[in-house]
Amino acid sequence: MKRISFLATASVAVLALSGCGTTSIYERDRPDEFAVTRSKPIEVPAEFILPAPTPNAPRPQDGDTKQQVLDAMFGGAAPAPRP
Repeated sequence: MKRISFLATASVAVLALSGCGTTSIYERDRPDEFAVTRSKPIEVPAEFILPAPTPNAPRPQDGDTKQQVLDAMFGGAAPAPRP
């Protein structure tokens, strides 16, 4: 019984200490925190012009969702089904 507890304790110690070692698998280049540069700020393009809203125009979010999907995918209404 004493031998089993000694082997169990030794196994746990070996497993616990194996986490402290390094292997070539985990040896990788890490980024240098002092070599980080700032990115450019977001800019609005010069030709960015929004169209003026038209009164009593249908709202884009209203309507048939399926038709909107077909228009976005195929550039217009779905073709008529074949007879």
